[in-house]
This record gives sequence, C-alpha cells and structure tokens, in this order.
Amino acid sequence: EKRKGAHGDSLDKQQKKKIEREEERLKNNNRDLSLVKMKSMFAIGFAFTALLSMFNSIFDGRVVAKLPFVPLGWIQGLSHRNLQGDDYTECSFIFLYILCTMSIRQ
Repeated sequence: EKRKGAHGDSLDKQQKKKIEREEERLKNNNRDLSLVKMKSMFAIGFAFTALLSMFNSIFDGRVVAKLPFVPLGWIQGLSHRNLQGDDYTECSFIFLYILCTMSIRQ
C-alpha cells in the first residue's frame, strides 16, 4: 500500500508540473497574440485615418447622398458640412462615412 501511495504522489507531482508548463506556455502564447493584435490594430487605425483624410479631400464640398429626411438641428452641421445651399437633405461624405461605420459596428 505504501508503494501505491508513493507512486500516486509522484504521478500527482508530474501532472502538476505538466499543468504548470502548459499554463506557462499558454500565458506566453497569449502575450504573443496580444502583441500581434495590438500591432495590427495600430496598422488598421493608421490605414483608416489615411483613407479618411484622402476621401475627405476628394469629396470636400460635394454632395454624396440625398437623405430621405431632414436631420436634427444639432446634426445638420455634420450632415451638411462644407456643402453649398440650404437643402439639408444633401449629405456630405463625412456624415455618410460615420453612418456606415456605425452600422457596420453594430
């Protein structure tokens, strides 16, 4: 019986060491994954900022959409940004971009 007890203890110790090694490996993999994820998020953020700037300069002052409603007063400044005239159903690029981005994130 003592042999069985001693043998069981050594198995428990081996299993604990194996679990500890696996947990350490998992922790390292999580750290590496977080680093890669952070780098990709910075790259995506930079790319979208550059694209937004480029498209904003291309479509500056141009009507890109006709809204089926008149936006609320406090949104009209954004929806009619840099557009000529008083037709508040005309939509600027930045407002359409914001609407599309919000709908995609939902």
